[in-house]
Amino acid sequence: MKLFTEGKKYPKEWLMSFTNMDKYTYLAPNDFVFIEVRANFKVLKNLPPGTKIVYFEMEEPNRFFVSDPVFRRDQYENDFYKFLVLCPYTAEWLNKKQGSVRRIPAFYPIDGELAPQIMKKKFDIIYSGGIYSDWLFEDIKAISKFNYKFIAHNGVLGYKWISNLYLTKKLRQYFPKMHIAEGGRKYITESNIPHLEKWKIMAQTKITLCQNLLQCDIPSLVNVYNTEGWQENKAFSQLPRPNRWTPMTNFLNHLRGKVYMVPQLKTRAFEAALCHSLILCLRDPFNIIERFFEPDKEFVYYEPGKLEEKIREILANYDSYKPMIERAHKKFMAEYTTKRFVEKFLKDMK
Repeated sequence: MKLFTEGKKYPKEWLMSFTNMDKYTYLAPNDFVFIEVRANFKVLKNLPPGTKIVYFEMEEPNRFFVSDPVFRRDQYENDFYKFLVLCPYTAEWLNKKQGSVRRIPAFYPIDGELAPQIMKKKFDIIYSGGIYSDWLFEDIKAISKFNYKFIAHNGVLGYKWISNLYLTKKLRQYFPKMHIAEGGRKYITESNIPHLEKWKIMAQTKITLCQNLLQCDIPSLVNVYNTEGWQENKAFSQLPRPNRWTPMTNFLNHLRGKVYMVPQLKTRAFEAALCHSLILCLRDPFNIIERFFEPDKEFVYYEPGKLEEKIREILANYDSYKPMIERAHKKFMAEYTTKRFVEKFLKDMK
């Protein structure tokens, strides 16, 4: 296996910067090229004709949310030999649609040697990410009642320029929930800190808040509608089917900031397990986390709208959750490290 690094397109502080994949290429001696991050696919032409290319596709199903051909990369679909993907539903859909099993569901690998040491717990709960929906905003307000950490990613801060527009301010008078991420700014404790620093904080935190949902806004919904056969993808099962009223309802929902639920495997559960922090995950219509961790044995669910009471119950009985935390950590170290990723998906790649 050879790593293809030409034309990489991702920031240094991204989880895929911490796979250390190059340390484990020796485990996959077969003759193929592996691309583990989004790249400038124009450079694929530099590879010898007939090269087998295996691509770790992390942009499904959300690549169907846009019309940008560069991000969608439809024109390069047939250039890849196999895909390792994070969305099992999209894998099933496209394998069936294309009549070949080229997509293999996988997970986010992290080099296990980067795991922080066991540390004394200083904080109750941590969330890292952005705020993109009403319910997530309510969850941030719920954790703020405790000794919490909210590490904001670019998604929260990116709303600032929009909120300062005159038209936005006027519309907010009539649609007060517009751009709720701006309202969440006051709850931020840290912003865009390095992963290794974040993991140290996570290791000092009793609970890590997780959710595995991608928020599909109205412009994204319209692009999904323009994707042939989208209704057959179970990942889109919660999206409304279009009818003659759709243009009007979409316009009104766009002003309201309406979003719909689509499953997307996040990194937080794996990071929590790495760092000896209890995984507390939102129960949703998909529950994709159960493909990796076992409920009530390696993680805990909370019900929508009931986060605060669940946190209080856990903190009041925290010692009883310590075996669960240890089981999740052992599960990660045994099954979800980079080494295990290579052994499971790439070692015997035909």
